[in-house]
Amino acid sequence: MARLQGAGIYEKDAILDRVVRGDCLFGVDFTGDVLDDFSEEEVDEIRNRIGDFRTVMLEYSSVPCVRDLLLGVLQGVSGVLDTNYGEMITYGEVLERFRVDPLWDWRSVIPE
Repeated sequence: MARLQGAGIYEKDAILDRVVRGDCLFGVDFTGDVLDDFSEEEVDEIRNRIGDFRTVMLEYSSVPCVRDLLLGVLQGVSGVLDTNYGEMITYGEVLERFRVDPLWDWRSVIPE
């Protein structure tokens, strides 16, 4: 939470908080409400992979913006990124994919 709040200009709002980072704007929700979108089995899968966790829902306008943000905040943190495109990827895997392919865009790859 603190990493995202410190990643740009952080503004509290009634619905979604905002982070402004350069020309990029992100909607941020730390409430945990995003878990309502997951089945119990999906939540158990995440818990089995990383243990107890807290959620962050992040809205973004472009992949280059979110790529820059993630590179800035994921180093040294454990977690799972739900791409909304069929994959749940550990933060370490996300950073490795960015290292191997700096233009990697999870929206263009559908897992087999």
